[in-house]
Amino acid sequence: MIFEKNTPVTKLVYGDSKTFEFLFKTYYKKLVLFANHLTNDVHVSEEIVEDVFTVLWEKGHEIEFSSSVATYLFKMVRNRCLNHIKHEKIKNYYVNYLTRNSLCDETLRAVNNDYDEKELIQQIKNALDTLPDRCKEVFLMSRFDELKYREIAAQLDISPKTVERHIGLALEKLRKLLKHK
Repeated sequence: MIFEKNTPVTKLVYGDSKTFEFLFKTYYKKLVLFANHLTNDVHVSEEIVEDVFTVLWEKGHEIEFSSSVATYLFKMVRNRCLNHIKHEKIKNYYVNYLTRNSLCDETLRAVNNDYDEKELIQQIKNALDTLPDRCKEVFLMSRFDELKYREIAAQLDISPKTVERHIGLALEKLRKLLKHK
């Protein structure tokens, strides 16, 4: 495309910041009002118009203007508003689907359960740290290494009855510590 000298399009294509500033000051409010008629949300409208101007500044040299800059700006804003509306409809459809199928509650419960589970694991670790060393060692071998009492007794060179007593003490203490949590 061949541009006439000193037109806003020519200056914009060649990165003239004063032309860009002129276009911004001239069209920003008009474009926001136009966008707001479509989106019915001033903040979204402002974001859309700011995004359009950002694209214009960054890619103005790549754009082929087949009409006036104003027409191009309004078309860009309209298309972005329509994309925004379409995206919002999809989000609303998804939320309605989750609500209709009671999946919102399940998702929230899953998040809460994950948090509760992590908190419970931390509480168990803290409670285990309060056990005497030998008692803790026996309990961990029993519950986490899944060793039988006689295997623990053989490894630690203690009687199976001592292992049983350590496990009983550990469980009693953990019950008390975790009862109110």
